[in-house]
Order: sequence, then structure tokens, then C-alpha cells
Amino acid sequence: MATNLKAFPQIVGQDVFTNSATQQLPLGVYAETNDGRGFRYALVGATSTVAGKVYQSPAEDTTNLNPSGGLSISAAAIGATTVTLTSSITLALNALAGGIMTVNVGTGVGQTYKISGNTAVSGAAGMVVTLEDPIRVALDTSSKINLKANPYNGIIVTPATMTGEIVGVAPSVITNGYYGWIQTRGLTSCLFTGTGTAGTAVGVLQGGTIGSLAPAIAGTPIVGFCAGTVITGEYGAIMLTLV
Repeated sequence: MATNLKAFPQIVGQDVFTNSATQQLPLGVYAETNDGRGFRYALVGATSTVAGKVYQSPAEDTTNLNPSGGLSISAAAIGATTVTLTSSITLALNALAGGIMTVNVGTGVGQTYKISGNTAVSGAAGMVVTLEDPIRVALDTSSKINLKANPYNGIIVTPATMTGEIVGVAPSVITNGYYGWIQTRGLTSCLFTGTGTAGTAVGVLQGGTIGSLAPAIAGTPIVGFCAGTVITGEYGAIMLTLV
């Protein structure tokens, strides 16, 4: 029986195959089409997307955001909505908007807070992180934090060696620096390396063709399953199972 659907799938104000120079929704917001496909709203980085390739978050910054041992801070009382760094870093204004702050050492360890913004710093201490969530456990100078920018802010094609977390597969071309939808769940077409059969688990290819899926092996994240026979170098049907 044929469907009566004749237009692009419309979800939350911007359809799946439209990209925009203006942000319409919060980055990372999740929505589904009426056929069960899931998508996340994202900002594309410096290179336009290629339909059917796998994308990741911007490369992890282990100098300014996530250094070993964490970043040092000034004390912050319960109920505070700002945290001031005493570690010296470099970061653009509001680069952390929509990301998270985690306490990884000392008082308040294990707590996670949503970030609404940050001040700009250049090789200096004193950056102020503004939180959406007030501090629940008082922080002191023994507390160390890590910072994580929104993973959907500036997505890039997955390189030969992953440098960030997988965010999804591009369902269409999204212009660099524009906003659009990246698919995370349901049936889609994706570049494949190797051979897969229906039900075979698939992961992101490491050390080979960028933006490609491949039969899952130890040490690679499983992102879905083959929906049929998939041949190397072709774009085959994949059932994505990302969040």
C-alpha cells in the first residue's frame, strides 16, 4: 500500500533535508519522523557534509577543556551559577554553550552541570563558566573540573582515527557553517568498507576510508546493524542505533 506522504519529513520546525544559516533550535535537540527515524540538530564545521558519511564531534581538546587531572577552580558555594577557573587556558566567548562541566577530582566529585556560556580567555586564568544548573555540592580548591563543549557544535567527518564521539550519519548535504539534522537512529544509507550481511553489527572504520562504516571489531563503537548485504565501496542500508 502506498503512503500519502509527499513532502520532506517535517520535524520541529525545520525539515530533515533543509539547512539554515540561522540557528532554529538548540544544538543536540532530538526529534523523530513519523516513520521512526531519529535525528539530532547540529552545526556543521568548516567542511560541508557528504550524504551517507559518518560524522563526529569536534576533536577533543586535551589542553584547554579536558587535561589529565582536570582544571583548577576557585571555591563555589551551593546555589552558585558561575565557576571561575584558576588554570590558564585559551577559549573563545561562549564556546562551551550547551556543553557540560564535570567535577572529576575532590569535593563535589561526580557532579555534572549544564553550561550556558563562558567568558573569553587567551592564555590566562580567570575564565568564568556560567551554569544553567546551580551548584549542588559546594566546590573548593581541591575540586578539579573538566569541560565538554556541545558535541553537535561544529561536527566533522570521522577521520581515519577518531578524535571525538560519533554523532551520526549525514542524510544530505549541509553547507559548512550551517545548521541541519544528522541522523542517529533508523534506516539510512551509509558508505561501507568490507562486506556485511543483514543483522551484522557495524562500527566506524579505523585506519581507512574516512566517514565509513565497517563490520564491527573489538575497540570500535557499534553504531548499528546492516539492513541487508552491504559491499565495500558502496553506500548500503544501515539500521542506526545511536542515541
